[in-house]
Amino acid sequence: MKTLLALAAYCALLSGCAVNCGADWREVGLNDGRIGADSQAERYAASCSGVDRARYEEGWREGLAMRPRIAAM
Repeated sequence: MKTLLALAAYCALLSGCAVNCGADWREVGLNDGRIGADSQAERYAASCSGVDRARYEEGWREGLAMRPRIAAM
């Protein structure tokens, strides 16, 4: 399920395909953060009614924190 959500988020970012408007917004944010995407809350809100921006941003920040950090040399 998580792979499917990640694929859907990636697809939406790259090709503008349809967004699942009934999605768990925290999970969508988590997946966007994991792939290193900028926050897409505004984009999703333009496509869907009822976007929970706070839950999306919470998940996005958590996903971004999971990304490995590369130390500057």
